[in-house]
Amino acid sequence: MTTQTGSPGKAGPSRPSHLSRWIVAGLFLGILVGLMFGEYCAPLQIAGEAYVGLLQMTVLPYLIFSLVAKLGRLDVEQAKRLGRVALLVLLCLWLIGIVVVVLVSAILPPIPGASFYSAPLEQTATDGQGFLSRFIPANIFRSLSAEYVPAVIVFCLFFGCALMLVPRKEPLLDFLDICTAAIGRINMVLVRLAPVGLFVLTAAAAGSLRIEQLSQLQAYLILFTLACLWVAFGMLPLLLSSLTEIRYRDVLRAAQEPLLTVIATGKLFVVLPQIVDKCELLLAEEQESSTEIEESSASVLVPMAYPFPHLGKILIFVFVSFAGWYVGQGLTPAETAAMAATGAVSSFASPLITLPYLLDQYQLPQDLMQLFLLPGFITMRLGDMVGVLHLMVFTVIVAQMMQGRLRIQWPRLLAATFGLLLCLVAAGAAGRWYLASTALDYNLDERFLALDIPSACEQVTVYRSRDEVPERVPFDGSTLERVNQEHLLRVGYHPDHLPYCFFNARGHLVGLDVELMHRLAVRLEVRLEFVPYAYDTVLEQLEGGEIDMAVGGLMMKPERLLRAGFTQPYQTATMAVVLADHRRGELEQWHNPQRTANLRLGVAYDDLVVPARRELPTVDIVVVDSLSEFFQENRQQLDGLVIAAEEGSAWNVLYPEYAVVVPRPVVQRPVAIAVRRLDVSWLRFLDGWLEFERMDGSLDRLRRFWVEGGGTQQQPPRWCILRDELHWLP
Repeated sequence: MTTQTGSPGKAGPSRPSHLSRWIVAGLFLGILVGLMFGEYCAPLQIAGEAYVGLLQMTVLPYLIFSLVAKLGRLDVEQAKRLGRVALLVLLCLWLIGIVVVVLVSAILPPIPGASFYSAPLEQTATDGQGFLSRFIPANIFRSLSAEYVPAVIVFCLFFGCALMLVPRKEPLLDFLDICTAAIGRINMVLVRLAPVGLFVLTAAAAGSLRIEQLSQLQAYLILFTLACLWVAFGMLPLLLSSLTEIRYRDVLRAAQEPLLTVIATGKLFVVLPQIVDKCELLLAEEQESSTEIEESSASVLVPMAYPFPHLGKILIFVFVSFAGWYVGQGLTPAETAAMAATGAVSSFASPLITLPYLLDQYQLPQDLMQLFLLPGFITMRLGDMVGVLHLMVFTVIVAQMMQGRLRIQWPRLLAATFGLLLCLVAAGAAGRWYLASTALDYNLDERFLALDIPSACEQVTVYRSRDEVPERVPFDGSTLERVNQEHLLRVGYHPDHLPYCFFNARGHLVGLDVELMHRLAVRLEVRLEFVPYAYDTVLEQLEGGEIDMAVGGLMMKPERLLRAGFTQPYQTATMAVVLADHRRGELEQWHNPQRTANLRLGVAYDDLVVPARRELPTVDIVVVDSLSEFFQENRQQLDGLVIAAEEGSAWNVLYPEYAVVVPRPVVQRPVAIAVRRLDVSWLRFLDGWLEFERMDGSLDRLRRFWVEGGGTQQQPPRWCILRDELHWLP
């Protein structure tokens, strides 16, 4: 560890070192180079990752040696008291984080919104055994190799506590202290390389970040940035200065180097040794003299607190509030508080596990996780920045409480609280005004209707009416022979079966099934014709040879299997209910004895009439002529519509005032292509072709593009000054 400079008296920390200035210079120079050269800076990422790897190599050994040595020198009573005090302080900080999430979420003004379908979270997404392995070191060597830091800390806690009761332990503890000092010297050398390492990291990140894509996330970035800055530079240091004699500016000055390092590296883990050093420096400067226990308290508390969720992790759950607001399904303050509390308890795991769980709990689309990942370079660093201050304030407060030095300065605390709330209210009002005045124009429907077939077949004819279709010469062979002989593939389609078959804004027939048929026609090198069908005529059209196959999200069911042939399933349809936004909580479960009486739901397809009446026996199920009848007019005054979630989400994009709810338990049906009954050779060919498309990844790509909305995501080229403004680069 670094040695303390200056006397440990009340004079305060020394002025910022030259290293801090070089780190700041490296950061700004990296940003400038990234903006100038853009994607040409991408190769610098390799050098940056190498530097982060060097920083990481010392952290786990440092934590192990330091934590075991310091714990081993405590007695049992001290350890018990330390645990109680640490838990109390941690819970208080969590409570503050939950309150902040609720307050900043209230800034969001109401807007309309919708989203594409996202599959419900699978129960296997968070495997219990895999989750426990991160916290229970069943094999400590596996935990070390996999970098399961919480599990390693648990082992160290058990080992260190056991050493408290072991006699003649001093030689081992002295050896661990020597190892800690040696690793500290290695870390000092690596920190001196920080300006270069942070320069290459920042240049690579600034060169690859798409600024244009962040415009749709401005509300989330405003909320999260406001929360992080308010907590990191306001609440936490002012709380510490109100409970101790440490001055506000001394806290921020001590946190300067770890803050800059974590902003550039994006890894809180690598700055833990620096945090320990700075905490011991603050404690030593606040006290005239320090005992051995006082000096070692930071070495115990920082690694002990690291596995627990810090305030930066809790503030990340502002994203759930933003997600609800983004799709027009905002959370109430009570729901926001419950969500933040649930997130705080469950955020021992990665946010990539906790956030999908919370989105699923509040019936928000899983595809919104892409919006969370998009600004990850910014948000994760802001969260880790809060984590640095959290660990420092937590450590110093607990250490002061252990020494009985904590003194609440009520005038300073009340003044700080009032000032912080005033600043938050002012910033929140400004943020709400800005978001309300620059509310994003809802254009997801326009982007959806602008989609077209990326690689269309050259010879395509789309008939809007059956009367336009020329008659075919009768043919006695199989459909496969007929297609090969006529060099023509006729496909039956349903005109309003989003997102499988529909007409876009330019009048082109598009959709998942339509593109799939284009791919088939290209492979067969035949002409492609699309013929409309109705559900009461599709079997007649197939048997009469008017169409060779029928597509459009057709669900397989036993009644249909008796009258037509079906290929192997290539998609799934999830039963759901479309409701008005404010009623989305009424159908979270299929079977609910407390459900509102006289509920009337419409069903447009025979496929769903029977399962709807079976799953909702107390609900009045009404058959409607078409989906557009419900969405555009709703003449029958229905409360909702039973529909496949994949299709309902696409209609919801066009009519964002509705919400799509997938009741529990999830009910799914297979989707396949219909052909003539007993047309074995044609079925065998189509099954083989679909299997090829599945193994080729085409079916997954089509689902992402049409069902999950991947086609609506615009990807403009990366911008940089030298190429796009000065035109000096190609």
